Amino acid sequence: MDVADLVQAIERCEPPAGGFHHASHLRVAWAYLSSEPSPDEAAARMASTLRRFAASVGQAEKYHHTITVFWIRCLAAERTTRPGATLEEVLATKPALLDKNLPLAFYSPERLFGDDARASWLEPDLRPLNAGRPSGPLLE
Repeated sequence: MDVADLVQAIERCEPPAGGFHHASHLRVAWAYLSSEPSPDEAAARMASTLRRFAASVGQAEKYHHTITVFWIRCLAAERTTRPGATLEEVLATKPALLDKNLPLAFYSPERLFGDDARASWLEPDLRPLNAGRPSGPLLE
């Protein structure tokens, strides 16, 4: 399924045949970053889409705002540092982005999996995102 079809399916609350896994979330986020005027607007659109989608499949409780914004900020930083790169090119050079557990390098489990982080954005407590760009050996 190409990215445009994936975005449309998720926005129509139609689960893709192969599921909606981490890499698919990244593809939708990349598309939103490409089409929205700012990362904040891309994050708002992603949050709205994911909330609707999760509710439509009877799993509204699975939406997690801090994790959603974390990934948008990671991808936005890569778009800024590598203008014109495709998501595939970024993932080839930054494979840590494919690790859905990457937020745990920045957040303690207690902070990340708490109700506050699920409902709204919380800054990391283990290491900073440094102006939206995760730093350190995981992504360098």
